Amino acid sequence: MRISFDIDDTLVCDASVPTEREISRWRRWRYPERLRRGTESLMAALVRRRCKIWIYTSSDRSTHYLKSWFGSCGIQVEGVINRTVHERKVGLRGPSKYPPAFGIDLHVDDSPGVAMEGAEHRFEVLTVAPDDPDWTARILDEVDARIRANPYWHARFAPRPAPAIERFLPSLTQALRWMAATP
Repeated sequence: MRISFDIDDTLVCDASVPTEREISRWRRWRYPERLRRGTESLMAALVRRRCKIWIYTSSDRSTHYLKSWFGSCGIQVEGVINRTVHERKVGLRGPSKYPPAFGIDLHVDDSPGVAMEGAEHRFEVLTVAPDDPDWTARILDEVDARIRANPYWHARFAPRPAPAIERFLPSLTQALRWMAATP
Protein backbone atom coordinates (compact mmCIF):
# COMPACT_ATOMS: atom_id res chain seq x y z
CA MET A 1 0.00 0.00 0.00
CA ARG A 2 1.33 3.41 -0.95
CA ILE A 3 0.58 6.26 1.42
CA SER A 4 1.45 9.85 0.67
CA PHE A 5 1.76 12.69 3.15
CA ASP A 6 1.45 16.41 2.70
CA ILE A 7 4.22 18.42 4.39
CA ASP A 8 2.88 21.84 5.40
CA ASP A 9 0.47 21.72 8.36
CA THR A 10 0.44 17.91 8.22
CA LEU A 11 4.00 16.76 9.00
CA VAL A 12 5.43 20.21 9.68
CA CYS A 13 3.19 22.52 11.70
CA ASP A 14 3.50 25.90 13.38
CA ALA A 15 5.40 26.47 16.61
CA SER A 16 2.38 25.65 18.82
CA VAL A 17 2.44 21.98 17.72
CA PRO A 18 4.93 19.71 19.55
CA THR A 19 7.80 18.44 17.41
CA GLU A 20 10.10 15.44 17.39
CA ARG A 21 13.15 15.33 19.65
CA GLU A 22 15.94 17.88 19.43
CA ILE A 23 18.19 17.36 16.42
CA SER A 24 21.88 17.99 15.92
CA ARG A 25 23.11 21.47 15.08
CA TRP A 26 24.28 20.36 11.62
CA ARG A 27 20.89 18.91 10.77
CA ARG A 28 19.12 22.04 12.06
CA TRP A 29 21.24 24.15 9.72
CA ARG A 30 20.60 21.87 6.75
CA TYR A 31 16.97 20.98 7.60
CA PRO A 32 15.51 23.85 9.65
CA GLU A 33 11.94 22.50 9.67
CA ARG A 34 10.98 20.21 12.54
CA LEU A 35 8.73 17.21 12.06
CA ARG A 36 5.54 16.98 14.07
CA ARG A 37 5.76 14.79 17.18
CA GLY A 38 4.85 11.20 16.36
CA THR A 39 6.00 11.31 12.73
CA GLU A 40 8.98 8.99 13.20
CA SER A 41 7.05 6.34 15.16
CA LEU A 42 4.13 6.58 12.70
CA MET A 43 6.41 5.98 9.74
CA ALA A 44 8.08 3.03 11.52
CA ALA A 45 4.65 1.52 12.21
CA LEU A 46 3.65 1.95 8.57
CA VAL A 47 6.88 0.31 7.40
CA ARG A 48 6.13 -2.64 9.71
CA ARG A 49 2.82 -2.90 7.85
CA ARG A 50 4.86 -2.96 4.61
CA CYS A 51 3.48 0.37 3.44
CA LYS A 52 5.49 2.55 1.07
CA ILE A 53 5.90 6.15 2.23
CA TRP A 54 5.55 8.95 -0.30
CA ILE A 55 5.62 12.72 0.10
CA TYR A 56 3.12 14.76 -1.93
CA THR A 57 3.57 18.49 -1.52
CA SER A 58 2.43 21.55 -3.44
CA SER A 59 5.69 23.26 -2.54
CA ASP A 60 8.83 23.51 -4.67
CA ARG A 61 11.06 21.64 -2.20
CA SER A 62 13.32 19.41 -4.28
CA THR A 63 13.01 15.64 -4.36
CA HIS A 64 16.63 15.29 -3.24
CA TYR A 65 16.11 17.67 -0.30
CA LEU A 66 12.97 15.88 0.92
CA LYS A 67 14.46 12.38 0.59
CA SER A 68 17.67 13.38 2.39
CA TRP A 69 15.78 15.29 5.11
CA PHE A 70 13.49 12.35 5.90
CA GLY A 71 16.39 9.93 5.52
CA SER A 72 18.36 11.86 8.13
CA CYS A 73 15.42 11.26 10.50
CA GLY A 74 15.48 7.52 9.77
CA ILE A 75 12.45 7.62 7.46
CA GLN A 76 12.85 6.00 4.06
CA VAL A 77 10.75 7.79 1.46
CA GLU A 78 10.02 5.78 -1.68
CA GLY A 79 8.85 8.70 -3.78
CA VAL A 80 8.35 12.45 -3.77
CA ILE A 81 5.84 14.49 -5.72
CA ASN A 82 6.42 18.23 -5.58
CA ARG A 83 4.72 20.96 -7.61
CA THR A 84 6.97 20.42 -10.63
CA VAL A 85 6.42 16.64 -10.77
CA HIS A 86 2.67 17.09 -10.22
CA GLU A 87 2.32 19.66 -12.99
CA ARG A 88 4.36 17.53 -15.39
CA LYS A 89 2.12 14.48 -14.86
CA VAL A 90 -1.31 15.97 -14.02
CA GLY A 91 -1.11 19.36 -15.72
CA LEU A 92 -2.18 22.79 -14.58
CA ARG A 93 -5.95 22.27 -14.96
CA GLY A 94 -6.31 19.20 -12.78
CA PRO A 95 -6.83 19.03 -9.02
CA SER A 96 -4.14 20.45 -6.72
CA LYS A 97 -3.16 16.85 -5.85
CA TYR A 98 -4.00 13.65 -7.71
CA PRO A 99 -2.46 10.60 -5.97
CA PRO A 100 -3.89 7.95 -8.39
CA ALA A 101 -1.58 9.31 -11.12
CA PHE A 102 1.32 8.00 -9.01
CA GLY A 103 -0.25 4.74 -7.81
CA ILE A 104 -0.92 6.09 -4.32
CA ASP A 105 -3.71 4.36 -2.38
CA LEU A 106 -4.22 6.88 0.46
CA HIS A 107 -3.22 10.52 0.83
CA VAL A 108 -2.95 12.20 4.25
CA ASP A 109 -3.46 15.97 4.25
CA ASP A 110 -4.67 18.77 6.52
CA SER A 111 -6.69 20.53 3.82
CA PRO A 112 -10.46 20.04 3.56
CA GLY A 113 -10.10 21.35 -0.01
CA VAL A 114 -7.92 18.37 -0.95
CA ALA A 115 -10.52 16.08 0.66
CA MET A 116 -13.23 17.68 -1.51
CA GLU A 117 -11.06 17.17 -4.59
CA GLY A 118 -10.63 13.55 -3.52
CA ALA A 119 -14.39 13.05 -3.37
CA GLU A 120 -14.84 14.76 -6.73
CA HIS A 121 -12.00 12.92 -8.52
CA ARG A 122 -12.43 9.62 -6.66
CA PHE A 123 -9.26 9.29 -4.64
CA GLU A 124 -8.87 8.55 -0.96
CA VAL A 125 -7.89 11.36 1.43
CA LEU A 126 -7.60 11.19 5.19
CA THR A 127 -7.74 14.66 6.72
CA VAL A 128 -5.79 15.28 9.93
CA ALA A 129 -5.82 18.62 11.72
CA PRO A 130 -2.57 20.17 12.97
CA ASP A 131 -4.01 20.35 16.50
CA ASP A 132 -5.22 16.72 16.61
CA PRO A 133 -3.30 14.95 19.41
CA ASP A 134 -4.41 11.50 18.16
CA TRP A 135 -3.45 12.05 14.53
CA THR A 136 -1.08 9.06 14.36
CA ALA A 137 -3.68 6.68 15.83
CA ARG A 138 -6.27 7.90 13.31
CA ILE A 139 -3.89 7.19 10.43
CA LEU A 140 -2.93 3.74 11.72
CA ASP A 141 -6.61 2.86 12.36
CA GLU A 142 -7.48 3.88 8.80
CA VAL A 143 -4.58 1.91 7.31
CA ASP A 144 -5.42 -1.17 9.40
CA ALA A 145 -9.09 -0.97 8.35
CA ARG A 146 -8.08 -0.77 4.68
CA ILE A 147 -5.70 -3.70 5.06
CA ARG A 148 -8.39 -5.83 6.74
CA ALA A 149 -11.01 -4.89 4.12
CA ASN A 150 -8.90 -5.88 1.15
CA PRO A 151 -7.97 -9.62 0.99
CA TYR A 152 -4.96 -8.94 -1.24
CA TRP A 153 -3.60 -6.29 1.11
CA HIS A 154 -4.45 -8.38 4.16
CA ALA A 155 -2.28 -11.19 2.83
CA ARG A 156 0.58 -8.87 1.85
CA PHE A 157 0.48 -5.99 4.32
CA ALA A 158 -0.56 -7.46 7.67
CA PRO A 159 1.61 -5.88 10.39
CA ARG A 160 4.89 -7.62 11.08
CA PRO A 161 5.63 -8.47 14.69
CA ALA A 162 7.72 -5.84 16.42
CA PRO A 163 11.43 -6.60 16.76
CA ALA A 164 12.36 -8.49 19.93
CA ILE A 165 13.88 -5.43 21.58
CA GLU A 166 10.61 -3.49 21.23
CA ARG A 167 8.61 -6.35 22.75
CA PHE A 168 10.90 -6.64 25.78
CA LEU A 169 11.63 -2.93 26.24
CA PRO A 170 8.91 -2.33 28.88
CA SER A 171 10.16 -5.28 30.96
CA LEU A 172 13.76 -4.17 30.56
CA THR A 173 12.90 -0.62 31.62
CA GLN A 174 11.06 -1.90 34.67
CA ALA A 175 13.99 -4.15 35.64
CA LEU A 176 16.47 -1.28 35.30
CA ARG A 177 14.32 0.95 37.50
CA TRP A 178 14.09 -1.80 40.10
CA MET A 179 17.88 -2.31 40.02
CA ALA A 180 18.50 1.43 40.39
CA ALA A 181 16.11 1.64 43.36
CA THR A 182 17.69 -1.28 45.25
CA PRO A 183 20.76 -0.42 47.32
